[in-house]
Amino acid sequence: MKNVRMNKSMINGKWKMINIFFLLSTFYFLLSSVAPAGAQETVRTMTIVPPTVEQSLDPGGKAEGVMKVINDSTTPLSFTVAVNDFIVEDTKGTPNMLPANTLSKKFSASSWIGVTPNSFTVLPHDKQVLNYYIQVPSYARPGGHYASVVFTPTSNIGVQGTGASVETKVGTLFYISVSGTISEYAMITKFLANSFQEYGPVNMVTTIKNFGDLHIKPAGQITIYDMFGRKIETSSFAKFNIFPSAARDYQNSIGAKIMIGRFKANILTSYGQNNNLPLIANVYFWVFPWKIALIIILVIIAIILGIKYWKKKEIKELNPPTIISNQT
Repeated sequence: MKNVRMNKSMINGKWKMINIFFLLSTFYFLLSSVAPAGAQETVRTMTIVPPTVEQSLDPGGKAEGVMKVINDSTTPLSFTVAVNDFIVEDTKGTPNMLPANTLSKKFSASSWIGVTPNSFTVLPHDKQVLNYYIQVPSYARPGGHYASVVFTPTSNIGVQGTGASVETKVGTLFYISVSGTISEYAMITKFLANSFQEYGPVNMVTTIKNFGDLHIKPAGQITIYDMFGRKIETSSFAKFNIFPSAARDYQNSIGAKIMIGRFKANILTSYGQNNNLPLIANVYFWVFPWKIALIIILVIIAIILGIKYWKKKEIKELNPPTIISNQT
């Protein structure tokens, strides 16, 4: 009896410890899930309209327009305004803002653009309208010139929203085309697909490089054909600006899940001021679901062997061996 009482007391003690642990865990969870009001971070978002401006002007030409900075958050946002040149050096189209007087005059446009006001504060759920002015010098080189109106927050905030962004800065990109005789030349430097894969769709990688004097926006499509020359599917190109002396990567996924055989992918796109300069390339690849094919082959072999086995068995049953006995 004494042992039974000791066991009961030990069990009761364990249950008490478990209950205490459970209560403490629940209390800690509730405390950690409720953040103090002072520790909550205010989300500050903004919208830039428009994110890009494209202008075609003659040497000596002028243009003007408006931009809007919309404060979508619940706190005031203050900014200073600057105009910087930018270039694109990667294959994703990321603008790289440059310090003043660092870009070659061949592509620079920052000195052509003025903006008012040059600093402002936007109240919550309000907007600031800014005026921009473009004055192209009479001696400007024909071709593309590039700059960005950059809005820099006066306090360290996490800016989210539309517009071209670099770190905590956002802005409007200006693509200015100056009329005149220019060089337009681009080429497809990469058009790839896996040479063999088991299933579709097939991922196509295309890189187009712009060697001309003006940004381009290729428009076209990729078409795949089967081994009999029949058109299987078409996928359109995304429309991106490609900066002079820069390249741009394109990703296309094309085709169905089950594809069998050798296929040809053809890219046909065009670019240029009149969109009349073609870019053409081809690539071949195989798609074959070899695992499924292997299973089917093994099943067929098993069926054939099974049929042969049953046929032999039937023959033996219909023609039993004759037993010859020697009688003396």
